Amino acid sequence: MSTTQTPPNTDTGALAAALARWRTIVEAELKGAPFDKKLVTRTPEGVAVQPLYTRLDLAGLPNLEAQPGQAPFLRGVRPVGYQTTPWEFAQEIAARTPAEFNAALKADLMHGQNAVVLTPDVAARAGLDPDEATPAQVGAGGLSLATVDEIGAAIEGADLTAVPLHVEAGADALPIASLLIEYARTHGAPAGKLSGSITADPLGHWAATGHLPTGLDSLYDSLAGWTAWASKNSPSLKTIGVNAALWGDAGATATQELAFALAAAAEYLRAVSHHSVPVAVAVGRFEFKFAVGPQFFTEVAKFRAFRPLWTRVVSAFGVAPDYAGKASVRASTGRWNKTLLDPHVNMLRVTTEALSAVLGGVDALHIAPFDEVTGATNDFSRRIARNLHTLLAEEFNFAVVADPAGGSWYVEKLTDELARKAWALFQDIEGKGGLAAALRSGYAQQLVAKSAADKRDGVAKRRVGLVGTNLFPNLREKPFVAAPFDAAAFQAKRSSEVSAHRGAPAKAAARRPRTLAPALSSAKEGATVGQLSKLFHAGAPAEAAITPVTSRRASEDFEELRAASAAFADLSGNRPKVFLAKMGPVLQHKARADFAAGFFAVGGFETLAKKAFETAEAAAQAAVESGASVAVLCSTDDTYPTLVPAFAKAVKAGNPKITVVLAGLPAEPAVVAAYKEAGIDEFIHIRANVYELLANLLKKIGATA
Repeated sequence: MSTTQTPPNTDTGALAAALARWRTIVEAELKGAPFDKKLVTRTPEGVAVQPLYTRLDLAGLPNLEAQPGQAPFLRGVRPVGYQTTPWEFAQEIAARTPAEFNAALKADLMHGQNAVVLTPDVAARAGLDPDEATPAQVGAGGLSLATVDEIGAAIEGADLTAVPLHVEAGADALPIASLLIEYARTHGAPAGKLSGSITADPLGHWAATGHLPTGLDSLYDSLAGWTAWASKNSPSLKTIGVNAALWGDAGATATQELAFALAAAAEYLRAVSHHSVPVAVAVGRFEFKFAVGPQFFTEVAKFRAFRPLWTRVVSAFGVAPDYAGKASVRASTGRWNKTLLDPHVNMLRVTTEALSAVLGGVDALHIAPFDEVTGATNDFSRRIARNLHTLLAEEFNFAVVADPAGGSWYVEKLTDELARKAWALFQDIEGKGGLAAALRSGYAQQLVAKSAADKRDGVAKRRVGLVGTNLFPNLREKPFVAAPFDAAAFQAKRSSEVSAHRGAPAKAAARRPRTLAPALSSAKEGATVGQLSKLFHAGAPAEAAITPVTSRRASEDFEELRAASAAFADLSGNRPKVFLAKMGPVLQHKARADFAAGFFAVGGFETLAKKAFETAEAAAQAAVESGASVAVLCSTDDTYPTLVPAFAKAVKAGNPKITVVLAGLPAEPAVVAAYKEAGIDEFIHIRANVYELLANLLKKIGATA
């Protein structure tokens, strides 16, 4: 990395003095409240975001004078940004069969998409044919493929000499690469004219599933063989994949995603060099994939930070820094914050996420259709997502300026802070023996699980908002549901299809396929993914299973609450009800009544709040007569000492099964204890765990999804 730079304006004394005066004024306005607590925000990465940035924050930052296209590529790998060539509109297609995939692909290529992204299902990525896999693997997470003909059926009509092809092949690329290259060869697209990526990522597959089809050394040997073959025969294809998106989708922080990407890449460089592929050759064959999270500026900084970090790794392996610019970066809007509830909000989420990826300089981008979380998309949702690429590139002119975020004091500082934290974690992983060792021990999984738990806690307590889910729900809107899928029936159907068309077993027995000739010959004769996988790894020792990375969308807990409320309504004829006992004039109860209504709505509760009451006894009588299972007292702290005992006693006398809730939480523990003694069961307030409280209330009345 280059030496640190000094901000060009050296008159820092006057600025520092002005900044000190500003802080003095602000602290006076805070009236004793701590500056750091009130105005400084900490991100999940541990970065302290200041309320104000100046050019003083650039002091000591590296690479500020680097130009776009120059190592270490802080400002991207393109000298003029996207002016000559925009990022690839690399939209993924949610389909399980070749026919479904091909129909969508043809329509999308005719309407703006300029890349083919083919993701095999879990079974194919594990080197298994459908009849060798479990129902849970066939059609899961991608397209069920086993033969050359099925690959042809999926991509028929796509000119692979004109558009790049991206395939995340899983633990081993050789079986699927053999089928693809054989198909392309016979359809006017020789290997030398293919572009894009057909990548293997054994560590990513291991982390995602917990299992590998064979030992790591055998998979590394295949990775080296595929990389060596492609470097001679298909120079425009990337062969080594690093799927850091799996960590982001599981709830990792931006720094964890960066560090795990670097750790995986370093592991692969060591592995392929051990298997006789020069590091200088391997460096240019990498494709990194990242998830794009909801923190806009953090994501911009994450993509900008990655290139200098990767350059530093490449340099550590003794390769010239310029070689680092040959790696490609693909991004996909993340799944972590997408929702089935109020799903059209997903359009807004992916818009800001896509913009942050573009400003960060990615090479290819998938923008998720708003209904992608259902497992099935349609022409409309794919068109909206696809058109967003065009809007960003052509309508909003984000392709005009190279590194448009460059020069922002905040973004430059944030980029540097993320890079330093990511590098420290990368070194920590290296010190533990590398990523494979960290996966075996469970260290990497534990780090991400802790981050995900912290984020989910933020969602449960509404420190992190998901509009339409844990904030401002629309109970009248019919939520999306996951597309129905009979895994056992699909696996049986696919098993029958493959067994009927399976060719002779692959003939060669060599485990070091430095050329693909035996595999291509077998593919031509009808060999399947499973047969080819056995060809490459017969007799190799197995790899022990590990704890997989757990991926769960942040909204799933609240979606379960709403599903439980809906199921309760189907059985009883009504949603669970909550009665709001609004006391006195509007100014006395409105703030807490509105808060309570929103609090319970996210769990699917129907709010009964038509009138206000003058006495606690009248409010309690109305609460009992309403038939609600929850009664919430809404007033002020000053009136609660009188209202709470009378209201709670009267409600419990009328119906002991009603849960009595107080809107607000007294500051003094003694007062809280006294209110509980009087009959208050729960308190709702801005620090409450909304999910846990509502889940307990639904469970109490027997509402389950």
